[in-house]
Amino acid sequence: MTNSPAEFGFSRWGAEIVRLAEPIATRSPNPVAPRARSVARNGGVALTVEGRSVSGLVQRGGQASVAHLEFEPMSSATASALRELLGASTEPTDDMHRKLVEAASWSAAGLDVADCSCRARGDRCLHILATLYALAAAIDREPALALRLRDFEGPLDGAPGDDTSDPDGVSRRTPPRWSALTAFDVRDYWQTGPHGERQDPPGTDEI
Repeated sequence: MTNSPAEFGFSRWGAEIVRLAEPIATRSPNPVAPRARSVARNGGVALTVEGRSVSGLVQRGGQASVAHLEFEPMSSATASALRELLGASTEPTDDMHRKLVEAASWSAAGLDVADCSCRARGDRCLHILATLYALAAAIDREPALALRLRDFEGPLDGAPGDDTSDPDGVSRRTPPRWSALTAFDVRDYWQTGPHGERQDPPGTDEI
């Protein structure tokens, strides 16, 4: 008896994205995962990819939410190992992925940002999961997308992948295009302005 191929992530490159939706370390399955897979399977996710940023417009019935993902860039060491293995090829294969992992030259894809416009709390709501599943399916069809999501072209052009500061100590790492709402402290919102001066909420006058 043989197992049927995975619905999402049947390639080794796509499987990395599925692992972001279904971490091995999780003690119990995410209860919304089956619905998220159904949404992705039935074309309910419209993906927009721009560099390391992915937006997923997720439609369910008469409602729509937008999930935002920002992938971590590839380190220069990983990029060098991948570039040597790719050679003149522009399409990574499962065998290449296997060799990188066996040589301990590969770091799996990770997320800098995972946020959604819905009301659910946490970074693995139905819409984020559906976007991850849809993205895994897209990478299964086009494995090179997995490299572009991690800014692989940057290291190829000579830009550093893991060296994030210049000699003066100034960070060169591109900041995420999206910031999770939970990253902000509402208590400090009205405390200081852009130049450090104190600001009062609108509608309040000094007495």
